[in-house]
Parts: sequence; C-alpha cells; structure tokens
Amino acid sequence: MAEVSEEEVRNLAMQHREYQKRAEAIQQQMNMVQVSRDDCIRALATIEELEAFEEGIETMVPIGTGSFVYGRLNNLGKVIVNVGAGVSVEKSIDGAKEILNHRKEELGKILENMNISLTKIAQGMQSIEAMVQKFNAPQ
Repeated sequence: MAEVSEEEVRNLAMQHREYQKRAEAIQQQMNMVQVSRDDCIRALATIEELEAFEEGIETMVPIGTGSFVYGRLNNLGKVIVNVGAGVSVEKSIDGAKEILNHRKEELGKILENMNISLTKIAQGMQSIEAMVQKFNAPQ
C-alpha cells in the first residue's frame, strides 16, 4: 500500500472537522424546526379541544414564564394565526387547522431533508475514518 503523506492526513482531518461542524449546525437547525413543528401540533390539539367547549367558558390564559390570567373565551369560532413575516390573520377554525396542518407537513418535509443531509455527512465522516484506519493498519 502506498505511503500517505502528512499533508494528506492533515487534509483528511480538516475535512472530517468540517463535516463535524456541518453536522452540528444541521442538528441545531433540526432542533429549531422540531420545536416549531411541536408548536403546530400543540396549537392543533388546543383548537380540537376548544371545539368541545361553549362560548363564555372561563379559562386560564398563559402570559409567559409559567404565568396565567383568567379569561373568558367569547368567540370560539375564530382563531388568530401567524402566517409569517410577523403577520397574523383571523381565520375560522377550519381555516386555522388547514394553515397549521400545512405548516406541520412542510416542517416535517424540512426535517426529512435535513435528516438526509445529516446521513450523507455521517457517511462522509465514516469514509474518512475508514481511510485513516486503512492507512494506520499494520502492513
């Protein structure tokens, strides 16, 4: 087997580090996308539950950091939905579900694509590791 130069070993190590950085970045992005998808799922579940209630029911409304205020739900037929770029619109229950389901599906596709990219990066890293093992094997 041919002798491997120090420069080739350095290049492989550098390439491996780049793969690691890319994998970490993708994993962080996947976590953020998963949080958004989970938010859609929770919103859909909440809408489903609210459909069973009558208007005027008193409930606790979250205001952040585990804090709540009491409030009455007076118009259960309408939902305010964020449609992107900081814009929210009033929608019917069915319209809100449609938007949230579409968003959930899109986020799922994004996660699938990111997972494919992560798998390709892992394969690249394994390839480099196999080359290094081959070079370091006793002859």
